[in-house]
Amino acid sequence: MEWSGLATQMTSVITTFTIIGGALIWVYKKLVSDPDKRMAEKIQRENSESLKMTVEPLTKSIELLNHNLAESEKDRIQLNKQMGKHNVILNNHETRITVLEEWKKGVSE
Repeated sequence: MEWSGLATQMTSVITTFTIIGGALIWVYKKLVSDPDKRMAEKIQRENSESLKMTVEPLTKSIELLNHNLAESEKDRIQLNKQMGKHNVILNNHETRITVLEEWKKGVSE
């Protein structure tokens, strides 16, 4: 009987420790872990909103810069076309002057 009594006592001690351990784990979760999770989620939400508020103006600025870059590219293309036309006109003007000078030389000789 001693062995069966000892086994019963050990079983009850192990069961008691298991129940107490489970209760302590439950208390830890309720008092420490869950509030920490809620606080971490709250901080994460606040950081997300703050980051969104910071990034949104930057995104708009980048979009505006891209739009301005596209506009300046169009302007540059138009200016290059105009410069090409002016170069042709200037070149023709130089040709006309040369022809007139040669013609003038021919007339004066």
